[in-house]
Amino acid sequence: MKIRASGIAGCFLWAACLSGAGPEPVRAAAAPLLKVTCAVIDSAGNTLIPARCRVIDCYGYNRYPPLNSLYHTAKGGYFYGDGIFAVSVPPGRVIIQSGRGFEYRERIDTLYVTADTAIVAPLARTISMAEKGWFSGDTHVHINHAGGHYDNLVPGDAALMGRAEGLDVVNCLDNDYHFTGAPASCSTPDFVVFMSEEVRSGTYGHWGALGLRSLVRPTSSTWWPLSMDQLDSCHARPGAVVVSAHPVTTGDFNQVEAWPGSGLARELPVDVIGGRVDAFEVMSYSNALHGGIELDLWYRLLNCGFRIPASAGTDAVMNRLESLPLGGYRVYVRIPGGGFGYQEWLDGLAAGRTFVTNGPLITEFSVEELAPGDTAAVPVPGAVLHGSISVRSLHPVSGIEIVANGESAVAISFAPPRAAIDTVFSLRIDRSAWVAARVDGPAAGWLTVGSRLFAHTSPVYFNVGGERIVDPEDAHYFAEWIASLEALAAEKGSWSSPSAEARVFAELAAAREYYISLAFGGLAGDGGGGAEPTPRIAAVNAPNPFGSGTTIEFDVPGSGTIRLGGSLAERATTVAIYDVAGRLVRRLLDRPLPPGRYRVSWDCRDERGAAMPSGVYFARVSAGEATARRKMILVR
Repeated sequence: MKIRASGIAGCFLWAACLSGAGPEPVRAAAAPLLKVTCAVIDSAGNTLIPARCRVIDCYGYNRYPPLNSLYHTAKGGYFYGDGIFAVSVPPGRVIIQSGRGFEYRERIDTLYVTADTAIVAPLARTISMAEKGWFSGDTHVHINHAGGHYDNLVPGDAALMGRAEGLDVVNCLDNDYHFTGAPASCSTPDFVVFMSEEVRSGTYGHWGALGLRSLVRPTSSTWWPLSMDQLDSCHARPGAVVVSAHPVTTGDFNQVEAWPGSGLARELPVDVIGGRVDAFEVMSYSNALHGGIELDLWYRLLNCGFRIPASAGTDAVMNRLESLPLGGYRVYVRIPGGGFGYQEWLDGLAAGRTFVTNGPLITEFSVEELAPGDTAAVPVPGAVLHGSISVRSLHPVSGIEIVANGESAVAISFAPPRAAIDTVFSLRIDRSAWVAARVDGPAAGWLTVGSRLFAHTSPVYFNVGGERIVDPEDAHYFAEWIASLEALAAEKGSWSSPSAEARVFAELAAAREYYISLAFGGLAGDGGGGAEPTPRIAAVNAPNPFGSGTTIEFDVPGSGTIRLGGSLAERATTVAIYDVAGRLVRRLLDRPLPPGRYRVSWDCRDERGAAMPSGVYFARVSAGEATARRKMILVR
């Protein structure tokens, strides 16, 4: 509604009738209480707007409205006001803080109250991301979690909190609680609350199933079913999107009995192979291992050629007093043409047209006029790419990094930090690469959650010469990860039938083999199919199986290129032995060789000279761009 002088007076009269003391500190109990009424408005339109607020009295205690305030104790205490609120305070200084997400400037009003007082708190919008085609959301919110102070929150409460945080989308993952298979009735054309499901496996990980038209059963499990079956069921529902929820809750891989170990995404490297994961919660309050921001695991997946967009879901539990706010971490999704709709928002999330943030807003990021989620072919290595980035932030940021395949390719620092940045950059790529932007800055402002300001785009992908993005070290990492899951399953697993157990181990073995092949150059393509295979060379070993040693015979192919000295060009050549988990056992050869046929022997010992046990091993031979992989069996 429009606020006029008479309208404001009427609102204050209404609020004064509702006002009470709220939670009353003992120290202030004897003081006479006065009413402070506040109307939070949009400064541009003079309309009442929901906001996150905090009121601190002269004793340093928080004061809350008595009704419908949805107050919480985290971050020093805060509550949600639906445009106008009233509190009772003792005489003296009163501080009122109000804010609405990352597009409005935070406000702090200091009053010296000696009588009932009414104020207007205008919030100034600094930018409209919607006008630029960007719409924000929290992919992971709970309003009905066990042990909550509020036992009757409804979608309308999620709508109040979401609007007060400046969100466009709130995804509540409370399973069958107010589930309808459609946007909640409190939604409007420009704002959506969708009640959906979190599929939980205490062993394999948690998954946000967004936009479900019908629920997936069971909603929770331990060793059976596999998450992949649940995710397939999710995708069988038209329009649904699957997000890997808080993938790194702990560093204790073997602790599956209780939280936080029961939230670790152990099956994630298996499920990305089949394209079952649409996005990754880079930012989540429950990503406890790295302070809420999980880059290491995400970068490793991207470095294995998987195209997984960045998402952000707080896992805020809004029916608990101690919960941090929803939207403290959020994902912005770009919708081409700017026409907002929930399904369009989900489609943009899955397509990778996203950035995640706890404050800084990346209004534009492009490389060769390509935006996050886009792909381009680069015919030859050595291309120089040109890009641009724009950032707007309520609080200054100190640096921008352009990240290529997990490494900082361009670093731009700002001293002093800046709140508005428009800059260009260039970088060279010599192989297929993903390129994204990362923004950092010192923590500032009372609305900010986290120890620093942070934002990160999803990647732009560049395919050089048809080759897939592959970092052998990261492929080895996931082969070892899955081997650890196999060992955990052998130690603690429990299944209702032998066929279920056999299925689990078969799927894990196949996934481990996939990463071993990926590390050894046995998988080609960019993840989307259609790429030419990596050049192959001939390699054999004999005897095989063997007990005390084996000889590997291989070719270094010639290209016909003649050096100035008259000899054929040498090629960088390596021969290395790996175990079944993808770990390096022994490097047998690493030097340039001219074309020809060669032999190298392995005495069944590792780099330290220790004898290796019986088992399956792999010899990987590379000569220039050509590779060979040979399966070998050691029998003691």
